[in-house]
Order: sequence, then structure tokens, then C-alpha cells
Amino acid sequence: MTDKISVNCQAKLSEAITCLTTMYREKKFVVVSLRPGKDRTLDQNALWFAMYKRVAEMTQIGDAADARRYCKLHFGVQILLNEDGGFQVEWYRVMRHLPYETKLAMMGACKLFGPDGFPVTSLFNRAQGVAYTDRIAGYFTSQGVVFTDLLSKEAA
Repeated sequence: MTDKISVNCQAKLSEAITCLTTMYREKKFVVVSLRPGKDRTLDQNALWFAMYKRVAEMTQIGDAADARRYCKLHFGVQILLNEDGGFQVEWYRVMRHLPYETKLAMMGACKLFGPDGFPVTSLFNRAQGVAYTDRIAGYFTSQGVVFTDLLSKEAA
């Protein structure tokens, strides 16, 4: 059992203390890791979902879920293949042989991987997340999709 709590307010601090106390009482041994900083997931995920929505609005790709699947498969998987040898070995062993349509479908909600689909962006570190954002913006900007308002909020 692993819990991850980002502490960014008094309520979250209380939640973390309560969780730690409960775990200690139940198990008697608890490993705690702390690091300062902001978790990339909330802000970056919000940006990505806004970008997927914009892509869906300004292209013929389908809805935001379709845009997400496309981006995960075309940009996210490529980032991990280039930068993570373990991911590359497993992708080639398990996924490479599947038809494109199957791989694309698995990037979204499915029975095998749950509501988030095949894990791609959840495996990213911060730098990979930035590269993913840049690749989405670069590719779809060349197709006429405008992200300036979304990306200027990211820089602020």
C-alpha cells in the first residue's frame, strides 16, 4: 500500500498526518519520503486536457478523448521509447505487433488498463512532460490549432 499526498494547504497537511498516523498504528513500520516542490501532475494534466479539447475543436480528429489517445500514442510513446530502455523493451515485446487501431484504442479508457488507458503520460518525469507539451503544440500548431492562450498561462 503506497499513498502519495501533495501537501499544498493546511487541509492536505492534516490529511498526510492522519494517513501516516493510521498507517503507523496498523502496520508499526512505515517508510516516509519527503521532497519539496510542486508535483507536475495537476498543472500539467490540466494543460494537456485543455490542449486535447482545443485540438478536438480545431481539427477533424474527433473529440477530446480521441485527441488524447492520438497524442499519447504518437508523441508520448515516442518520448518513452527514446528515453526509457525498460519501456522500450516491454513496448516492443507486448505492443509493437498490435494493429495501429488497437494501440490507439488502448491509449484511452479500456477494460485492460482502466479509465486512463495504457500508461504513458503517468510515467513521465517533468522534462518528459514538457517535451510532450512541446510536441503536441508543434505538431498541431502547424495544422492551424492555436495554443497561445493556453501556453501563456503555463508560463505565468
